Amino acid sequence: MIFGNKLNISLLECNVIWNDKQANLKQLENNLDLIPKGTDIVVLPELFSTGFYLEKPNEMKELAERNTEDTILTLKKFAKKHNIAICGSYMARTADKIYNRAFFIESSGDETFYDKRHTYNIGGEDSFFTAGNSKPLVIRYRGWNILIAVCYDLKFPVWLRNTNCKYDVIIVVANWPKAQDYEWEHLLIARAIENQCYVCGCNRIGKSPYGIEYIGNSMFVDFKGKITKIKDTNNSILSTSLSSEKLSSFRKNYPIWKDFDQFELKRI
Repeated sequence: MIFGNKLNISLLECNVIWNDKQANLKQLENNLDLIPKGTDIVVLPELFSTGFYLEKPNEMKELAERNTEDTILTLKKFAKKHNIAICGSYMARTADKIYNRAFFIESSGDETFYDKRHTYNIGGEDSFFTAGNSKPLVIRYRGWNILIAVCYDLKFPVWLRNTNCKYDVIIVVANWPKAQDYEWEHLLIARAIENQCYVCGCNRIGKSPYGIEYIGNSMFVDFKGKITKIKDTNNSILSTSLSSEKLSSFRKNYPIWKDFDQFELKRI
């Protein structure tokens, strides 16, 4: 199948229901019936299927799954049905370790995973999740190069540096609280400008068991740092179409990427 220069993305905000995978998966199934025709990628918030409640770590551990279990299998079924890719993160288990694992599930059944590198230590995430030690992979999908970041990763520009324009889009899946909404918006803009790429940020809504409020404010940011569309507060789905032609033209006419500093990241 040949695809054009457009990439149609829908950000699906939701009020994540803590400790109820089936309810969250059912919520996703219902919302997928509402996405615009021609959507290529649906993006979900961080830990879309479980939420995260540190006060009950033993119960949280019981929610963790392997990549071959129910959550990923269900996502594969949804992706095939709607002929889309689905991106987000979930609570994953490998051996005796728990990860905040981003996924990119394609309609073909192809899958890509990335374990969140930067655990939010201020909130105690590091006491529960193991930090990933591999850089996110660049995913080639329908003619586009895509990078996935998870929430707190957004604050680390060297980690996301777009050396030699390796990718066209950063997708950020998040549980970013209302109290830090100013940071959320401006960090998304900064990552777009400095990397000459589109940035798509998908955040949850509602309240956590801690009483922390999330207002979504999901958005698309273009390669100039312009917010192209912000969610209507009466709708949980935000959609837009990205243009590879406009991106390529901008990079050609304003090639600051050629002057990017080269960094070598070392495991510590």
